[in-house]
Amino acid sequence: MKDGVAATVGLTRRPAFWIAYAGLALISLAIAWKLFALAIPLVNLDITLSRQDAIAKAEALSARHQLAPDGARAAARFSHDQSTQNYVELEGGGKPAFAQLVAGTIYAPYWWEVRLFAAGEVTESIVRFRPDGTAYGFAKRVPELSVPADPAGLVLDALSARRLAEGRARDAWAVDFSPFRLLEQTQQTRRTGRVDHLFIYERTAQTIGEARFRLRIGVSGDELTEVTWYVHIPESFDRRFEELRSANNTIAGIASLSAGVLYGLGGCLLGVLWLLRAHWLQWRPALAAGFIVGALMGATTLANTPAAWFGFDTAQSVTTFWLRQAGVALVVTLGGGLGYALVFMAAESLSRRAFPQHPQLWRAWSRDAAPTKQILGRTLGGYLFVSVQLAMIAVFYYATNRWLGWWQPSESLTDPNILGSFVPALAPIAMSLQAGFMEESLFRAVPLALAAIVGARFGKRGLAIGIAVVIQALIFGGAHANYPGFPSYSRPVELIVPSVLWALIFLRFGLLPTVLLHALFDLALFAIPVFLVDAPGSTLQRALIIAAALVPLAVVLARRWRAGAW
Repeated sequence: MKDGVAATVGLTRRPAFWIAYAGLALISLAIAWKLFALAIPLVNLDITLSRQDAIAKAEALSARHQLAPDGARAAARFSHDQSTQNYVELEGGGKPAFAQLVAGTIYAPYWWEVRLFAAGEVTESIVRFRPDGTAYGFAKRVPELSVPADPAGLVLDALSARRLAEGRARDAWAVDFSPFRLLEQTQQTRRTGRVDHLFIYERTAQTIGEARFRLRIGVSGDELTEVTWYVHIPESFDRRFEELRSANNTIAGIASLSAGVLYGLGGCLLGVLWLLRAHWLQWRPALAAGFIVGALMGATTLANTPAAWFGFDTAQSVTTFWLRQAGVALVVTLGGGLGYALVFMAAESLSRRAFPQHPQLWRAWSRDAAPTKQILGRTLGGYLFVSVQLAMIAVFYYATNRWLGWWQPSESLTDPNILGSFVPALAPIAMSLQAGFMEESLFRAVPLALAAIVGARFGKRGLAIGIAVVIQALIFGGAHANYPGFPSYSRPVELIVPSVLWALIFLRFGLLPTVLLHALFDLALFAIPVFLVDAPGSTLQRALIIAAALVPLAVVLARRWRAGAW
């Protein structure tokens, strides 16, 4: 083992290695750039309506049609009909059919929706718009005890209610009823005697597989209260899809349970107690790191408050809402911080005991360690491997989707919701750091260090590490199997090779490069919407993401400059 480490270290000190590695990174970047759009199924979605414009249009419609109380708040989000997408891509013609649906005018599987509401008021509305800004229906909630101003409108017969519904939907919401036939009508009498009607229409010509395009019109008394377009999916497909998804969730559940028992209980809890007893535990820096990550996640919770207004219960006060948001952020910060700290202290301390040749993680940016070539090499190595990882993922999806017929739902890289945050850059930064630091500590460092320590105790260190490399790859891949995709084992298969490579990198070079490459890889993907959506302040948010990505390298370079290591 020691001879292998020495040979690897000697190789990485040669200029030829770094020239070849940089060349591989550039080639990988070119491959990822070329194959990404071909490998990852993408939706060509043109969103011309901004979030603020959607709110302004909804407020104008509300004022015109009395959809919400005076002084109502507004919350906007960009929504997506995932059920329809699943059906169309799997049984309704595939990804080309879904792309055609997105580009057409029959039905919009993506839309803006704006909630107009006020604390203490039952009356509220959700107004929808197509991505191009065309009004796309609404749904108004009215109090059960509300009655029309005109007593004649309290009890309308079905025919009168239908005429009222069609007339107002046609005039106010530009609904063309000519392609539709009335499929179903129901009515309900409220306690006040008010009769509410619901009419379901179905397109007579256009269909997509066994699914049907439908329109739901609601009338409360003599008021139009709903215009909703939707797709009726066969129940048989829903059952089949849930059965398929259950396999994904089963794999993820087994892997998560295994990780909890082996890594959480065995590695973190028992491992920390053993380290504490042996005076090998460094808890202070781990606690600081844990609370830094926890604080970022808590800040992300607060920054995403605009989206949380969609779940606001109007029976509560605004003060209660803010107290709840602050409470959730505090729990995420403190509870998450303690959990992260436990994992970090176990991972670093066990690794230091099992692999004393590794640089100490908590000293990597210290005045003495950061200027060294060892830390510089590990830092640069982490950056360069990101493009290699991107190329591996692109090649994997290109091959499996093209030749094996595997399926993942098409993605739209443009996500306007990210700009609804107070600080859009915060979520990609926080989630990337959390995933990179937490997952590499828990799924890589803890099992491999434990295997080395236990294996050495029985004289089988190499064998134990080899077994652990395989087990950690299976558990890591399985824990991510709940992502939608078929076959159910596609995600574990995708992550086996990266997991093994990351494990080998950890075994040779320690936690620093694996945490870096994992966090930077996730950041490259999570930050894509920030770079694709234009809005006031987006330049600053992009700069924050780039700055966050460069922090590790900047720290090392600054330390080297101050130490005169050039």
